[in-house]
Amino acid sequence: MSEDLKVQAELEFYRKLNPEAAIFFRKKSLAARLLKISVKDLKNATEQPWYAEYLALLAIRLENPTLRFVAKKFALKLELWFKKNLNRDERELALLGMIQLVEPTELCVPFNQNLWPKKMVRDVQAVLLNQFVDENFWDEDIATYYLWRQNFLRHGKRKMRVAFMVNSYVSGEKILPVFEALKARGDVETFIVVYAGADLKYLQRAWDYFQEKYPDEKIYSYSLMDLRRLEPDYVFLANPYDERRNFPGFRTNDIAKFAKVCIISYGTTLSKIFSDRLFDEFRDFWHNVYFYFPSAESVKEEFLKRFPQGLNYRHVEFFGFPALKPYYMLEKKSSDKKVVMWSPRWNFDDKIGGSHFMDFKDQFIALANHNLKLIFRPHPDLFNELIHKKFMSREQLADFDATLKKNDIHRQTTLAGMFDTIGAVDIFITDYSSIMSQLFLTGRPIIYCEYSKAAPLPEYEEMFSSLYVANTWPDVEKFLDDLLAGKDPLFERRQEIAKKIYDLHRDAAGKIAECLAQDFKLSEVI
Repeated sequence: MSEDLKVQAELEFYRKLNPEAAIFFRKKSLAARLLKISVKDLKNATEQPWYAEYLALLAIRLENPTLRFVAKKFALKLELWFKKNLNRDERELALLGMIQLVEPTELCVPFNQNLWPKKMVRDVQAVLLNQFVDENFWDEDIATYYLWRQNFLRHGKRKMRVAFMVNSYVSGEKILPVFEALKARGDVETFIVVYAGADLKYLQRAWDYFQEKYPDEKIYSYSLMDLRRLEPDYVFLANPYDERRNFPGFRTNDIAKFAKVCIISYGTTLSKIFSDRLFDEFRDFWHNVYFYFPSAESVKEEFLKRFPQGLNYRHVEFFGFPALKPYYMLEKKSSDKKVVMWSPRWNFDDKIGGSHFMDFKDQFIALANHNLKLIFRPHPDLFNELIHKKFMSREQLADFDATLKKNDIHRQTTLAGMFDTIGAVDIFITDYSSIMSQLFLTGRPIIYCEYSKAAPLPEYEEMFSSLYVANTWPDVEKFLDDLLAGKDPLFERRQEIAKKIYDLHRDAAGKIAECLAQDFKLSEVI
């Protein structure tokens, strides 16, 4: 057996035995590996491929008595190597290995600070002082260790503390029903933390929205605080995009060190091609999730297949999608004209695409001649994607926007107004979108500009069968003419299926809140 295969087999054994044992093995392996590098690599440590892994493993201090005993024995070997190489700068490599395995207070050896880059000195000190650093490292073993540890955390009799990280109406709509359900209980403390990306873009807009929505709440800004200071037991996220939460201490693998990470699907997952993308492109994120609340039972099943490691410590439960409830049979606002909304998808990539914007943009504008009130609701990323893919220039988009205004077509630019906008619409024209389920629950007709690769999940096959499927713009016009003339043959079927979907998801927020309460109760010291 080759050395690599032997190491892998040993690692698999430790993984099954105990997540902390796997960490010990990784620490020991890394310490041995460091002895083989040159002092030149040490002087440039912060640029080396092992550096982020080193800090991530260093943050885990071994607690198991047996593992600590074995680690001390290995550290003694490294100390002997250190003393034999006192006249060589390479001795510092042994010191790096020693502090991986034992506490610095257990060592009586000097270190040559001049050989360590200044950033490395600061980073190592920060980690040993239980502080977060800029370095980011994702790893299954480390994630499983923290999940395992969270499952064995115990607390006295006290209130549960839950933080909700939000950055827009979209994220808020998904997770704030759970915030409200928990807030209504007497045994929970809740916190809203607003973020808007590392550049703080749109932070003020997000802050204003949530402060207006919850005027009696203290709204926290994640750029000005340490999330740990709130001492949350659970932290809710609304999407897997850690690049938008990239301040140290707010990334998922940082949060997992002090709280249980919870996520509710960013949008209703209607097709396997999109659940595949969700799990394939953000694998590192999912490794750190303690509670995942998907929007369909089949999404849960797919998740369990894809992430078998750590399943003894990770919790995946389908209770429904909290954002759907307010849309069911949403009261239609009165209007002097029929209102038609078009929502094209943002991306043209084959994996997540299906946007008909370039095909239908001029035809949609032409509908202004049909005595209709038109609403154009692009995905917030559409215009940036058009520029990035060079489908349109900034000047062309400015001209398009001007044409919308000239034809009195309302462009929905703020996400916070989407609920009110949907309430005004008579007929929806849409590409594949996670908001299709919200639109559908209103009971109003949907003309679906089909994306052939987005075959529906079993739970949503009936919903898709009661949409008016259009493959071309003439199809859109035909369905639109029929609906405007009062011909809606799918009306009764649509209402029946909308009721089924509503019943499946209606008490999602309450069920998720109760799930957390039960998990918290199980961790209480009796």
